[in-house]
Amino acid sequence: MGSLWRGRVSLLGRVYVLVAVLLVLLGAVSVGTFVFRQWDEAVTIQLTTKVVPSQIAASGLAAAYSDQSNAVRDFQDTADPEFLGAYRIRRDEATRFGQIIDENMGGFPQVTSSLNDVREASRTWRRDSVAPMIEQVRSQGPSPLSPEEARTLSRQDEVLRAELADLQQRLNEIAADDTAKAGAARAAANWLTWSAVAASVVLAAGALLFLRRSLTRPLRKLVFQVDQVAEGDLDRPVGVVRPPELATVAHAVETMRKRVLDETSRRERVQQDLARHEAAERKRAEQDYATVVAALDEGVVVVGAEGTVAAVNPAAQRILDSDESELVDSSSVSWSVFDENGRLLTPEEHPTTVTQRTGEPVNSRVLRLRRGDGSDVWVSVTSRALTPREDPPHNVVVSFTDITERRAAQQRLEHEATHDPLTGLANRTLVLRHCDIRSDGDPLAILYLDLDNFKRINDSLGHGAGDDVLCVVGQRLLRTVAGENVVGRIGGDEFVVLVDESDRDVLAEFGERLLAVLTEPVDVRGRQLHVNASIGVVVASIGDARRGQDLLRDADVALYQAKARGGGRLTFFDVQLRERVQRHMALEQDLRHAASKDQLWVAYQPVVDLRTERTVAAEALLRWDHPAHGAVSPGEFIPIAEESDLIQHVGAHMLRTATRQFAAERDRLELDLQLNANLSPRQLRDPQLHTVVQHALAAAELPAEALCLEITEEAIMHDPAQATWVLNELRDLGVELAIDDFGTGYSSLAQLQRLPVDTLKIDRSFVSDLGESSDREAIVTSIIAMAHSVALTVVAEGVETARQLDLLAGLGCDKVQGYYLGKPAPFDELPTRNPLLRHRKSAQRR
Repeated sequence: MGSLWRGRVSLLGRVYVLVAVLLVLLGAVSVGTFVFRQWDEAVTIQLTTKVVPSQIAASGLAAAYSDQSNAVRDFQDTADPEFLGAYRIRRDEATRFGQIIDENMGGFPQVTSSLNDVREASRTWRRDSVAPMIEQVRSQGPSPLSPEEARTLSRQDEVLRAELADLQQRLNEIAADDTAKAGAARAAANWLTWSAVAASVVLAAGALLFLRRSLTRPLRKLVFQVDQVAEGDLDRPVGVVRPPELATVAHAVETMRKRVLDETSRRERVQQDLARHEAAERKRAEQDYATVVAALDEGVVVVGAEGTVAAVNPAAQRILDSDESELVDSSSVSWSVFDENGRLLTPEEHPTTVTQRTGEPVNSRVLRLRRGDGSDVWVSVTSRALTPREDPPHNVVVSFTDITERRAAQQRLEHEATHDPLTGLANRTLVLRHCDIRSDGDPLAILYLDLDNFKRINDSLGHGAGDDVLCVVGQRLLRTVAGENVVGRIGGDEFVVLVDESDRDVLAEFGERLLAVLTEPVDVRGRQLHVNASIGVVVASIGDARRGQDLLRDADVALYQAKARGGGRLTFFDVQLRERVQRHMALEQDLRHAASKDQLWVAYQPVVDLRTERTVAAEALLRWDHPAHGAVSPGEFIPIAEESDLIQHVGAHMLRTATRQFAAERDRLELDLQLNANLSPRQLRDPQLHTVVQHALAAAELPAEALCLEITEEAIMHDPAQATWVLNELRDLGVELAIDDFGTGYSSLAQLQRLPVDTLKIDRSFVSDLGESSDREAIVTSIIAMAHSVALTVVAEGVETARQLDLLAGLGCDKVQGYYLGKPAPFDELPTRNPLLRHRKSAQRR
């Protein structure tokens, strides 16, 4: 039977049987425990809800009867009704306690019988002793009991107490019996519980022992066999294992072992095939790699750990200009190697040595190698360890590319980026770089040169001649500037010289020497040209923190001042000069918006006919009321407008405003006056000038013949042919034309005859000296005569004294204009009736 149990019943079946037995045992124990627990609970409930309250009630009943007896005796002795009331209260309490006992212990006959005996004794006591005594006290008052009555009362009290004691005794017996029953039930339940626990422990121990014998040992054996398979011992088959469940697992493991054995054999065959294939592929790859390396345009050198060359490719032989036999087995540091600054590297600094020693790569380092024939080649070198994870020294592969041509091209580009292509001098970029890299605290002076009137050379001889002049100037500056000082051309005809000097006297002497060198004649295409220059100087002394841009700006400010003073001179920069330039720039910005903000207005100065002694014209003069600076002089803001190309905008605004105001006042006052308006040189070159004038006349509805446009002699002589063409266009509109500031240019009688002008205005510089210089009087006489010879009306400007007026009248001048006759003022203040009346009265007084 045991062998049948072990052999045919599965492990799971055995476990099921053990679990079933354990469940039956636990069920029986649970039922018995439940029954005893219920019994215990019922007895306990009866004890706590019936017996114990009845015991308490019996005690209360005895106390109530005792209190009744005491109250009756007190009533007998005192006849106090209060004691009679206490008796009755205790009587009622005794009745209530009896009812409680009767309700709780009705199921116990012995208690009920004893309770009835107590009640009977109580009734007898009240009937035979208490009632007669109460009646006697009520009728006769307090009196002591007779001996017989006292004996009767005592006897009845004893009977009652005996009955009460019997009642309590019976209740105590019942309580003791219930307590014993509850304890027995509880003990039985506990015994069953602990018996079940003990049985469960025994069964569990037996089950564990059974499982160990039936499962653990076979399982360990099976695990051992599986571990052998996992460790590669595939030749030993898995033995038979019981129970059946583990036998199934053992069979599966055996099947797996056979499959793994087959797969392992197959993989070994595949790996052998792969190894043969990889060896063949590696050999082909090495051959291909050797072919690729040999075909590379990049030099490759393999250096062994001992520092000798192991292999080189053809490109390396070509770049190094050496044969393979010369390179292989030679030292890798035998070549002379220089860095980009020309410093010879020590053997420890060679890229190959660094990588051999540290294993760290060197990437794209630019070096210069000296070949065997003494020539140099620039290369970009990269070195890497062939075995970076091993301890040094390492085998190293060095690759390098010939960048000689690329570096030369780069240097050419760098030179082109930092040098002027025409003169070969440093350009603005390089000049600023030199300014910015000067050591902190080192003195530096910038001489900013500009050729005076260079534009005339370009305009008259062409830009080719101008370029030749610039090249000559650059070479002269280079010859004059010695040492490490820098000469640069930063644009147009502007040159810069950087000098390591801060002494103004030395710089002034040096600048004068430069000016003297530049004024020497220049031979250009068979012609000798004379060139003048202006120089602005700025000095950066010790501790000066200005950058290159700031220094150039300040030097430009000084140059501007030098040219403003007539050119051909040297001017040092100072802070006041910068303030003037800053004011200049601020006014330029404000002038751009002055017209739209109604800050510009037109003043009119009378032009008087000496023959009729009446005002025949008014010259429109632009005025600017600046909100911060007040009235800005035309001599200050007109040049600003001329330099900044604002003159077209400002001039057009003035022309529109003047024609509109003049036309309105002329019609209102019915005056036969002519409006004179100035045109700047830039306006004369404006292709829209004809349209601007035409629109201004049309908008103001002013007749063209009522407008006279004044153009300076210098503006006309700048380009006579172009000026003549523009003046003819304006003349076609019907306006009159006048040459302003005559005598300051270089016009001739022949040129005057060709110009379509009507009036010639003598410059105030000639009028101001009349009466004091015979030369001036002769010049004015000649101008008037020349103008009259070509039928031009002559107007003299700047008349400020009576003597000047008399002389001009005597010389035959047609018209005059100046402060003596009327200052520029709004149109309504224009003297139109007889401005010479004051002059005649003054002459009469003389």
